[in-house]
Amino acid sequence: MPIQEGRAEVPFYPDDLLPKMQQILAILADLGFQHEIQRDHLESWSEDQRTKVKDRLLADVDQCHRANREPLISCLEELRLKARSLNPATPRRADH
Repeated sequence: MPIQEGRAEVPFYPDDLLPKMQQILAILADLGFQHEIQRDHLESWSEDQRTKVKDRLLADVDQCHRANREPLISCLEELRLKARSLNPATPRRADH
């Protein structure tokens, strides 16, 4: 994206936070993908296999998924807040 004349380019995220955020987002995507695979596997059980065991396993998979996501979401939110506090609310004009 070209920079308008008279304006300095302000990065959306500080360079030191961006890789951390990207890593957490990648881990979250992997967790989501694994969760879907596990649920699909359990959902594919035949009708005669649908028992309380399957329902319990589905609940366990969902609970495990939430437990794995929560600390990552918290970390991502902390990084977002840190980035927000480091970036100015509006881009400043560069008069040079």
